[in-house]
Amino acid sequence: MELKKNSGLTNDIIFIDGLWGSGKSLLGPIVSGMDRVEKVKVEHIYEYVAILSHLEKISPDAVSWMLKTYGDLSQYNNIIGREVNLRWNDDSGLAVNPNMFTYIKRLFKGEGDHKITEINDNNIALNVMSHMLMLVPNPIFDTYGDRVKIIEIVRHPLYMVPHWVAFMERFDSPRNFTASFHFKGVKIPWFVAGWENEYIEASKIDKILICIIRLYEWLEDSTMNNLENGNQILTLSFENLVMSPSKPLQELEDFLGRKHYPRLTSLLRKQKVPRATISQGRGHAAYGWNNNSDKSEAQVYEQNFKLIKTNGTSENVDNFLKLIEKYNKTHPSILEKFQ
Repeated sequence: MELKKNSGLTNDIIFIDGLWGSGKSLLGPIVSGMDRVEKVKVEHIYEYVAILSHLEKISPDAVSWMLKTYGDLSQYNNIIGREVNLRWNDDSGLAVNPNMFTYIKRLFKGEGDHKITEINDNNIALNVMSHMLMLVPNPIFDTYGDRVKIIEIVRHPLYMVPHWVAFMERFDSPRNFTASFHFKGVKIPWFVAGWENEYIEASKIDKILICIIRLYEWLEDSTMNNLENGNQILTLSFENLVMSPSKPLQELEDFLGRKHYPRLTSLLRKQKVPRATISQGRGHAAYGWNNNSDKSEAQVYEQNFKLIKTNGTSENVDNFLKLIEKYNKTHPSILEKFQ
């Protein structure tokens, strides 16, 4: 028998997506504050299902059923105040996102089918932060159709390296929940399937350089392959968001067809936007973020470059520099002058 779910909801579904270390957290509160958009949720189920589908580990009917069912359930739970994250400073926590009291008041209100009508009539958007979903987006587009909008955050490759270093040091931890294989007794992330030997034979920094290079190539191919969904994909660079936010914020408003938070300026101030230097704002210390506000941009760039130059092989460093050159042409920023 085929699993089937007729979705009862028709609301928009927004994904804030990016590779590890791309700076997705910056955009979570900004999108959460927009007109009729729910507070951001960090829910891995969407990327897990998409990855399992890509790896052919799950049947197509199970993919469709799971995505439709969970998308509806998650939004229904939102609207009745269930699963509100009270961890104060989490990306999806109440303190970080606007409209705190809206979510608190929902705890004391009712539930029922009329809440489904409320979501649909007002097109209240589900807002999800995902990881690397744009590498394997077909199940998302196939399941949700024109309901889905993917905002892809990209970041200068060199500034992603410290995050990856910290992440890879924790990769074997029981608290790491990345979809993974075991190959020759070594745990490898799902996206390494097909070049396992190259991965396990490389040093830590070389692993990171190779991964970022290959994933940016994969991301470019995936974006090109989804040109028919072009009006459902918006790519924004982290550098422009934090240094010159006016244009990307307008693009975001146009893309989603929703107005920004009325007190957007105060919201941006909390995120330290605009910034004097790119690394000046909030971040996750557990994932390699350091507040470099006491350093010039040139010093931060040199610090990151020294990390790869000292520890990577010349071949991988050269290929990484080619990636940086390509990134600078596609997403020009103040970092161009340090290349």
